[in-house]
Order: sequence, then C-alpha cells, then structure tokens
Amino acid sequence: MARLTVGEPASVTAAAVEVRRPFLAWRLIPLAFYLLAFALVRGDLAHFPAAPADLSLHLYFGAMLLYLGGMLFYFAYFSYRREGLRWLGLMLVVPGALIHLGAIVARGFADGHYPLANMYEYSSMLALVAVTVFVLLSVRYPVASLGGGVALFVVIALMGIGYGLYQSPEPLVPALQSYWLKIHVTSMMTSSGVLVSSFVFAALYLVKDRSTYIKSWLHGSAVAARLPSLETLDRLTFRAILLGFPIWTFGTMAGAIWGEHAWGRWWGWDPKETWAAITWIVYAIYLHAHGLRAWRGRRTALIATAGFISIMITLYAVNLWIVGLHSYARGAG
Repeated sequence: MARLTVGEPASVTAAAVEVRRPFLAWRLIPLAFYLLAFALVRGDLAHFPAAPADLSLHLYFGAMLLYLGGMLFYFAYFSYRREGLRWLGLMLVVPGALIHLGAIVARGFADGHYPLANMYEYSSMLALVAVTVFVLLSVRYPVASLGGGVALFVVIALMGIGYGLYQSPEPLVPALQSYWLKIHVTSMMTSSGVLVSSFVFAALYLVKDRSTYIKSWLHGSAVAARLPSLETLDRLTFRAILLGFPIWTFGTMAGAIWGEHAWGRWWGWDPKETWAAITWIVYAIYLHAHGLRAWRGRRTALIATAGFISIMITLYAVNLWIVGLHSYARGAG
C-alpha cells in the first residue's frame, strides 16, 4: 500500500495502487517459467547419471526457456521503466545461467572430456559467457539493463544456432587431445562472449545515433527516446571491448603455442588462424580509434559491429564451410 503523505491527494494514491495491482500478478510469471523448466528435466533427474546427455540437452532447453522469459521482462522494463520488471528479469536470467552451467557440466559427463569439442558445445559456452557478462554489467551499471532484451535475444539466437549444429557426445579427435584445449578454446569462448556484449551496446548506439537525423524514421521515436545517452552506450561498448580484447589476444597466443606443439609451426595462415588475426586487428583498430576524439562515436560503433561480424565468421563460417586444420570443430558426425 502506498504511503499517504502530506500534500498528496488521496486520488493520486488510489491511482498508484491501481497501477501496482497488475504488477503483483506479474510476479507469478517467473514461477510459471520455473515450473516449465522443471517439467523439462524432471524425468532425466531420476535417471542421472545414467543418461547425462539427455539431461544436458533438457537443461539446455530449460535455460533457453528462462532466458526467453527474462528477455520479455527486460523488453517490458525498457518500455515501462519499472524497476520491479528489471528485477523480475534478473530472477529468470540468473537461475537460467545456473541451469545452463549445469547443462555444460552434464555434457562433460556425457562426453567423458572437457565439453568444448564441436560447434554445439562452442555455442553453448559462448552463450553462457555472454549471459554472465550481461548480468555482471547490469549489476555494476544498472543502465545496461535497458539493453537486456536485445542481449538475451542474441543469446537465444546463439543457442538456437548451437542446437541446429547439435552433435551427440563423442570421444575427442586426436587433434584435440591436449591440455591446450582448456586453455585456448576456453579463452576464445570467454573473450567472444564478452565481445558479444560490446556488439549489443554498439548496435544500440547506432540506433540512438540514427534517431538524431531528422529524415530518419527513428527520429522522435519512443524507442530512441528510451535508450541511454550516446555517451553511456559508447562507454559500455568501450569497457566491454577493453575487457574482451586482452582475453582474445591471450587466446590467439595460446592457439599459436598449441599449433607449435601439434603441427610444428606457430602460424600457418590456416583460415581459422587468419580470421582470428583479422578479428584481433579490427578490435585493435577500434581501441586506437576510440582514443581519437574525432573518431569516437558512430565510427567506433561501426568498427565494433564489424568486429562482432568477424567473430561470427571466425567461430562459425570458417568451421562450417571452409576446409582447414580446424574443420574438426564440426564434429566427427
């Protein structure tokens, strides 16, 4: 019940109560998503650890379901700016991330090895890191929550692509039977997940920037008005890249060391190596350009977007459609 204060008309208080009543019902929606997620895995829990692959896949779907609910709440928060909606979204996304982690652990049991050996497992890890980074950013910078709907849409899309590339659990191919798998691939997935967040904020920056043009259909739109300021979006993009770029650098260096151990050379211009280098160069250009006041803004947002496209080419296009030493990432099947 809203507290009646001196000078506050009772009619205003009553109206506030009427506005809050439907919001109380919204708090039951996360419970519905929890029950649906539990229904997905209930049968598998009784058979674990006999069938970890099935449990892993159903946990994967359960996480997607909770992310979907969180995405809807974050879009609602973007529209209505009700703080309670942001917290309800967080109440779905955080348990979703924990379930997602459980899916990856169960997949490791099913594989019998570190679960980063094919495109399905890559996509799952990438999505989990992206969600984790978003949650941390939104806690540290609450304004980042305004991009939560878009961020979770990208995460769900990545998980959908991953499921489309699903591979049954299988032994590691000889090329991956090395401790460098944990070092190199984990660092590349971690950096990619961080840089996904930078793309979200860069894309929102371009939308906000476009709305400043009178001839644009976004000019004066409610969507553009609700977005954070250009300075805030630029700052969030920069900080995400500032975190992800060194990890990508480390992962690329670890890959070169692994290449020397596995193939007897540090660098061989394999398509995957080449695109990893291109991605590194794009983000290096971004950091240099961001230090130049004349380039900071729309140009650097476009460079950050180009970096995300380069990551997608590196992780997906090269592995799926270009023959090279890294083609094993498609899986043996």
